[in-house]
Amino acid sequence: MNPSKSQGPRPDLYARDSDPARNAKKDLIAPKERASAFLLLAEEQSIYRSLYAYSTDAVFLLDAEGYIMDINPSGERMSGYSQEELRYTDFNRFLLPADVEKSKASFQAVFAEKRTDKTEFSFRSKTGGVVTVHVTIVPLLKNGEVVGVLGISRDITEQEQSARILDDQNKVLEMIAKSTPLEETLDNLLRMAEYQTGAKCSIHRYNKKSRTLSNLAAPSLPSDYMNAVENVPIGEKGGSCGASVSRKEVVVVEDIECSELWENYRDVALRNGLRAGWSLPLIDSEQEILGTFAMYYEVKRLPTEKEMELIRKTGYLARLAIEQERSASIIYRMAYHDSLTGLPNRRFFQEKLESSIAEAARNGEKLSILYLDLDRFKTVNDSLGHGAGDALLARIAARLKNALDTDSCIARHGGDEFAILTQDRQMSEAAVTAQRILHAFVEPFEVGGYELFVTPSVGISMYPEHGDNAAALLQHADAAMYKAKEAGKDTYALYEPENETKTGARILLENDLRKSLEKNELHLFYQPQISLFPQRRIGAEALLRWHRGGKEWISPADFIPLAEETGLILPIGEWVLRTACRQGKSWIDDGYEPFIMAINLSPRQFRQRNLVELIRTILEETGYPPQFLELEITEGMTLDVEAASHKMKQLRDMGVHISIDDFGTGYSSLHYLKRLPISRLKVDRSFVRDIETDLGDRDIVKAIISMAHNLKITVIAEGVENEEQLAFLEANACDEVQGYLFGRPIPADEFRQSMDAQNAPKQ
Repeated sequence: MNPSKSQGPRPDLYARDSDPARNAKKDLIAPKERASAFLLLAEEQSIYRSLYAYSTDAVFLLDAEGYIMDINPSGERMSGYSQEELRYTDFNRFLLPADVEKSKASFQAVFAEKRTDKTEFSFRSKTGGVVTVHVTIVPLLKNGEVVGVLGISRDITEQEQSARILDDQNKVLEMIAKSTPLEETLDNLLRMAEYQTGAKCSIHRYNKKSRTLSNLAAPSLPSDYMNAVENVPIGEKGGSCGASVSRKEVVVVEDIECSELWENYRDVALRNGLRAGWSLPLIDSEQEILGTFAMYYEVKRLPTEKEMELIRKTGYLARLAIEQERSASIIYRMAYHDSLTGLPNRRFFQEKLESSIAEAARNGEKLSILYLDLDRFKTVNDSLGHGAGDALLARIAARLKNALDTDSCIARHGGDEFAILTQDRQMSEAAVTAQRILHAFVEPFEVGGYELFVTPSVGISMYPEHGDNAAALLQHADAAMYKAKEAGKDTYALYEPENETKTGARILLENDLRKSLEKNELHLFYQPQISLFPQRRIGAEALLRWHRGGKEWISPADFIPLAEETGLILPIGEWVLRTACRQGKSWIDDGYEPFIMAINLSPRQFRQRNLVELIRTILEETGYPPQFLELEITEGMTLDVEAASHKMKQLRDMGVHISIDDFGTGYSSLHYLKRLPISRLKVDRSFVRDIETDLGDRDIVKAIISMAHNLKITVIAEGVENEEQLAFLEANACDEVQGYLFGRPIPADEFRQSMDAQNAPKQ
């Protein structure tokens, strides 16, 4: 770091004194002396107070020399150490050695540039396990200088392990594709399996003429044992491997000492500490035996479900390696292409991007990276099943290839995400490419008899403006993609470094939302629903509002998606149902004429297994008449017609009404309306807004009203704000309306006053 002379020396996070004695004294005394003043500074910063007290992530505080000053309860649970054990200790002593330099570089960047940074590193917990975390490092400033850092760590150990397994498998596939010698390939494959399971593994080749098994690879098994089992004859006396070839099936021996299969090889196995042996036959597509893959343990045991899956995957890779020459072309595609879509995979794209960056650097050229994520794709998987989701991804891949130039590299980067590399040299060119991608999604995709409208959110980063390496460019394109989602989805956004600071704000928002119920910050507002023939109030929609900290009203568009994502929508949704029913019953008890109380259900709420029982309980507790309760759901929740129909019929049997909200904005299949017990269809406000000027919107509204009436379903239009819109709806026999023209959403006491003004309560 290079502090200016006018500012004086700046604390260096990793600086050490040249005198060992002074170092020792500083290590033992200075941290404690600094602690009280340092924590006082931290207490002055609201971000620390909120994150420390409530964050579900681990939050730690370091001073300028890298000592841990504080850590929150989540950090204690993640590390296994108590706050007292960690305080005043050197942060680096917990990291794995391979990650120390990376951690130093990240923290030094925070100090030098006074900006937030992100990194990943691994450490050993108190129990000895390796924990991998994604860390956001936030500088703490005093008088314009960085005096410490706040770290926010999210545990990604499971994801990293899954990614490592996939990477290891891809590395083996790459070795096969590059014609690496078979013994070397199999040795790497077995070491991968041994690392993941703790077993000792071997692979044997089957000799059809001699009907024996010869050794191919066994990196960890004793030579004494391997020499003894060379040329094992197949059959019921040939141990687990001989029996698996004979039977052409997996053979699991829990206890070698008691197994008849191991009669001829029991002594050598036990002498070398082997107590359990499992074997999988390697069989090619022509049902010919190629060999066996075996796993051995030093304790008596049976395989777990995950181990059986690993055995099959490892056996499959071993079979491919043995079939290397005749399967070379297939293997290459498996190593570098996605089998579902036929597109290059993540590994291919990474290597392509790295080589393209190197070439662009030599030639002084620019590149564009577009990162694409499908909006609402999870709804398709949850409603129609993963088979439909896979079919949709294949159709999307085909459409992307048709939409972009042949020079563009399109890859499936994982799940419902795609990465695209282009030679676009200017932002304007990249924007044109993004527009072509968005345009490719305008028409619906036909899957399983449904027409599915799916939209993408696209993030753009550019080389060299936004990074000089593949990891940074992909990370920044991914960040821009999330910016596009926040902007309303179905759009694109360019990476902007300042948006990184929004991460901390989102964490604070989530923390405050988790406390909103117990702090009584959530409120219900009510908006009247009006019948047009004759014109009178027939219902009200209960709408959720959040008065955060009693100071600011947070838009539902900001906190409801967050609640859905985190699962907080379940307790919040239950509170909404109970509060609205209790309020409705209070009005009835006060003599007001009962009317429909409409309440929105989120997708996660609707998928609850106990939804029907929950609503029955709330109705019984509050005494609200079920015939005056209406639950509003969206079209996407009804894609799985059978499951949705069963749940909706149970609710209707209770007397509860069901309506379809935002109709016309989701999926275009209409036949399901005949099969579902629907009371009302709500025309989305997007069609009503421009109804005076947009002929297309007028035709859509007419069609919805006509279709619903043919099915004996009542139609209500939302977002009615002026007389012209009302006149059109009346002329086309729309049954009911809702909107600012008749009343804005207002608190319960104001809604009661409006009822008093219109109709006095019954005497």
